[in-house]
Amino acid sequence: MLCCAHAIFYFKLCDEKQDTFLIHENVYLIDADDIDHATQAAIRIAKGNEDLSEDGHLELNEKKAAYVFAGLRKVIEVESSPGPINVSGLVGLELTYSEYEVDDLDQVFALARGQMVEVLYRE
Repeated sequence: MLCCAHAIFYFKLCDEKQDTFLIHENVYLIDADDIDHATQAAIRIAKGNEDLSEDGHLELNEKKAAYVFAGLRKVIEVESSPGPINVSGLVGLELTYSEYEVDDLDQVFALARGQMVEVLYRE
């Protein structure tokens, strides 16, 4: 079965307090036996895409930052197209991303749980 997994990431400033949090919602296409396996695969992929920037290479507005996986917002089954999928060995593929901003870390995790949160949609 094919599923889309919506992973929430946020930028955490390393050396100072934040007034808002920049969020990315990355969507991965997962080929798995069932929703549980798709969820596990999506978590592995998302954790692999975290960038904790331990060497300080990642910056947000010229401030040292980390790119942190907050959780999966949702995993949904995708209807297959009538034609064959031409990607062999597909495990997971990022299809798109969205960029949001919220006021605090609690809202980051609420969004990751699929709860209603007021966001500033950036891209």
